[in-house]
Amino acid sequence: MQGFNTQCKSEPTPRNIGEKRRVHVKISVVSEYFHVSQNPKPMPLIEEKNANSIISQFLQTGRANVFVERDAVYFTRVGEDIVIPANTVRGAVRSRLEVLFDCSCYNSLGNRPSASISRKYKEIFKPRRKYSDDLEREGKVCPVCNVFGTAGLASRITFTDFKLTAGKVDYVNVQGYTYEVATKGSVFEGDVIGNLSREEWGMVLWGMGCRKGKFKVILMGRFKFQRRDFARVKFEVNDQDLISACVEFETKYSKYLHDVEEDWK
Repeated sequence: MQGFNTQCKSEPTPRNIGEKRRVHVKISVVSEYFHVSQNPKPMPLIEEKNANSIISQFLQTGRANVFVERDAVYFTRVGEDIVIPANTVRGAVRSRLEVLFDCSCYNSLGNRPSASISRKYKEIFKPRRKYSDDLEREGKVCPVCNVFGTAGLASRITFTDFKLTAGKVDYVNVQGYTYEVATKGSVFEGDVIGNLSREEWGMVLWGMGCRKGKFKVILMGRFKFQRRDFARVKFEVNDQDLISACVEFETKYSKYLHDVEEDWK
């Protein structure tokens, strides 16, 4: 199939070797708004608004059919903290490597086209059909699965939730519903932990949008393929050694990498 080079595959690195490293990462909102839903679907409208009718129904039957309307679609929270969930960040990084790095293997959207895939997604990323790794049969995996894991193979990298540390939240109306959003300039911070080689850390930063030592705009969050005023962020890693590792990764694998412009107009 197109977009996958089997020469890049290798036996998995043992999961328990290597020096564990914790990398602090910032994600800055560069669009007007940014949203990751805690409850993606608004609740039903109030069925009965007449208080006397509700009381009467309860007195007669012991039950009352009252449905509360959520006043907003809220940003994800952990306790009191507004956060981008770890899996959202991890998925954004891995998905870019799967789509844009031809040494990677299986990409679900590229491999299983369906009518539900966003037209804008296909225009931007042009996903290619790929094989998926079969560790049990082949005993080898692609570089991305070697880091992020696959069926029968544990991950060697962990993402924390990313907490809002600067900026503010606001409320905007989208398609008739009120969404709680982080506004432009807001910053989320978290950590990425792994026992990876220097080259693998370079690959991870490339998945975060690092290009020639600088980080580009990438799409993340709600409405990323529907609205230009949403879902544009930039990663930031203040570790020059890892940024240099990313540049080295780009140089070494240049014939397997193809980039796209995510900040669509």
